[in-house]
Amino acid sequence: MSKIKKIILILTPLAALYLFCLPAKLFHQPLSATLSTADGTLLGARISSDGQWCFEPAASVPDKFARCIVTYEDKRFRWHPGVDLLSVGRAVRQNLSRREVVSGASTITMQVIRLSRPDAPRNIPEKLLEAIMATRLELRCSKKEILLLYASNAPFGGNVVGLEAAAWRYFGRPADELSWAESAMLAVLPNAPALIHPGRNRERLLEKRNSLLDKLMANGIIDDIECELAKDEPLPDKPLPMPDKAYHLLERLRAKGGDKAYVCTIDPVLQDRVNAIARSHFQEYHSNLVDNMGILVLSVKTGQPVAYYGNTKGLSPGLRGADVDMIPAARSSGSTLKPLLYAAMLDSGDILPTTLIKDTPYNYNNFQPHNFTRTFDGAVPADQVIQRSLNVPSVRMLEQYGAARFLELLQQMGFDTITRDADHYGLALILGGAEISLQNLTGAYCAMAQKLTDIQEIPGQAGNDGSRVMPDHHTSDGSRVMRDNQGTDGSRVMPDLIGHPEVPLSRGAIWLTFEALSKAGRPEEESSWRSYSSSRKIAWKTGTSWGNRDAWSVGVNRDYVVGVWVGNSDGEGRSQMTGVAYASPVMFDVFSALPASGWFSKPLDSLVPLEVCRKSGLPANGICPDVDTLWVPDIEQRPDECKYHRTVHLDSGRRWLVNSSCWPVEDMVEAVWFVLPPAQEWFYMKNHLDYRPLPPKHPDYDVASDQRNPIDIIYPQNGISIVTTRSLSGREQGVVVRAAHTDPTAVLYWHLDDQFVGQTRSGEHDLLLHPEPGQHLLTAMDANGASRSVVFTVL
Repeated sequence: MSKIKKIILILTPLAALYLFCLPAKLFHQPLSATLSTADGTLLGARISSDGQWCFEPAASVPDKFARCIVTYEDKRFRWHPGVDLLSVGRAVRQNLSRREVVSGASTITMQVIRLSRPDAPRNIPEKLLEAIMATRLELRCSKKEILLLYASNAPFGGNVVGLEAAAWRYFGRPADELSWAESAMLAVLPNAPALIHPGRNRERLLEKRNSLLDKLMANGIIDDIECELAKDEPLPDKPLPMPDKAYHLLERLRAKGGDKAYVCTIDPVLQDRVNAIARSHFQEYHSNLVDNMGILVLSVKTGQPVAYYGNTKGLSPGLRGADVDMIPAARSSGSTLKPLLYAAMLDSGDILPTTLIKDTPYNYNNFQPHNFTRTFDGAVPADQVIQRSLNVPSVRMLEQYGAARFLELLQQMGFDTITRDADHYGLALILGGAEISLQNLTGAYCAMAQKLTDIQEIPGQAGNDGSRVMPDHHTSDGSRVMRDNQGTDGSRVMPDLIGHPEVPLSRGAIWLTFEALSKAGRPEEESSWRSYSSSRKIAWKTGTSWGNRDAWSVGVNRDYVVGVWVGNSDGEGRSQMTGVAYASPVMFDVFSALPASGWFSKPLDSLVPLEVCRKSGLPANGICPDVDTLWVPDIEQRPDECKYHRTVHLDSGRRWLVNSSCWPVEDMVEAVWFVLPPAQEWFYMKNHLDYRPLPPKHPDYDVASDQRNPIDIIYPQNGISIVTTRSLSGREQGVVVRAAHTDPTAVLYWHLDDQFVGQTRSGEHDLLLHPEPGQHLLTAMDANGASRSVVFTVL
């Protein structure tokens, strides 16, 4: 065998050993979970599983620290191939002359290898191996990448590993914002992290830092003035606590994705303001034993959170339920879904914006909703139903639209906590019978705002899971410099917490709904809402669940959506805790902290003008005396024409209703009259002093020719079950029955189970009865033979 072949046989395995002497990934140390913004601001961090503060590296080493560390550790780093032969010669000479190890001659590249092998022995053979591996690393990575590997894995005292963690731990800001003095201090720490620590040995640390600053000046990196000013900067007193501005957001991400670096869309300045707003309101609410709160602010432009306040953790020692993240938590919706029903009915043609909705006592299978004030208006325009958050008209609207149909719309709009069928929720769906989350509520309003502003695509590139991704840096080494939370293309994932629900509503219906909500008042809950008014136009809605367990408020303008929940996470209700009194003050304070925003443009491509009756809100029927032109959704289906204005005939003195049986036709006076059904009229007159009931019928009026039933039984409603009360002496208190008649002079004759029980007159038709337990038939009859009957049960 020739010498050349022998050399080849020897060198080939050696070359292979050299080529593969480095592992594919140098570092395997677990990372701390961190939450930061796109500009690098740290919002929160958790210590890693091995007890270290070890952050994901930045994209590159800041220039100041790079110059400091090269000057201090390896002045020929930019030119040597991983081993500095001049330093090796110097180290050998010094160690031999002093008969002890006083210099190691390790380059930054060799230190990277040593850091990647923490359990390797510290001896001469290991040193030689480090040198060989260092030259191999120089072939794999650029100098910038090697420097980044070092800065990302070097120890900086205590349990701090890596430059980014050290910058936040000692100075409370990112590494690229450090001064020359701060960068120099961190540069000297890895050389002796166990001996030198910012909390102790301050004189020696100060000496080493200042010595490095002098070298930087001698090398022309800084001038003498910069050097003196840097020396005047004090050392940090002690390690700082890590920021924790969005505790629940980070914990939520950790629960889903583990400990890694997360980048979010939070605005750090706004997050600080929202945290301060929550603290200020918590002090007042806590005195009423209301301990928990959630606040979510979304950008309409991106659909992502710009502020995320999950709960009141840390505001009071031992606070109950503060660990629960209230943003995704399922809670009773209260009245928050009413505007969505209003918009859906506008689109379906069931109502127009001001269509009158019946507001009288209601019973359906013993489901008997009531308004907040426990009063009734008789009839209310649809837009005022959602402005005033009236319960009974809302239930009637849902009955007309269909609970199953509305449930399907809610699920399309992203309410994923509503999982039962329509039979389970029934008509209570519109009053808090279903559970929703603050995340879903704000997401739905944001999606509507996006549709109204024609935002079709969310900025950023879509990831495979629907998340948004942003470009990121990674090295050819594949070590810890590589981001862990990445898309398949190596980009950095920005978690998509809200999703992008469908909006099966027209732009016209959304605009009309927001317009109605921008005029919202809450006289039946609190009059203090007026103090929240400002020049900024906001569409807003509140909600209060049964038993005052949940207080909601959600508001939207062209740029932002703000959602607030207040209550106790364990479900305990508190008196006086309503959406207006507790959640709305927080919401309006948050809006005050946001930049000024404009209002939505009217979507003329989705609206058409329509002449409607000013009184009924229905399409004008030709005889309606007062007509308005309203913008309505551009759809084919419309409600029927106004049924409340009708032509009536009066005597010449306008005192009686007449017909041909009692008055000469040529002497009749024809008039247009706004007439509500009896029960609606009875309540409506109490709140509308301008309402004029029809005059009474002439004594000789032929009642048989009038097909309308003039009687409505207001209470009890048909099919209702009643529990009678008893006095302190045990005596049964009875039941007060009530009816309305279109003729204010009419006398009503009451029968219970076909037995006459009394008569009432002069408009207030109330009668006290004492029915026995069981089912009963109640009938009210007037002198002309008109009657109305209901069946009820006494328990």
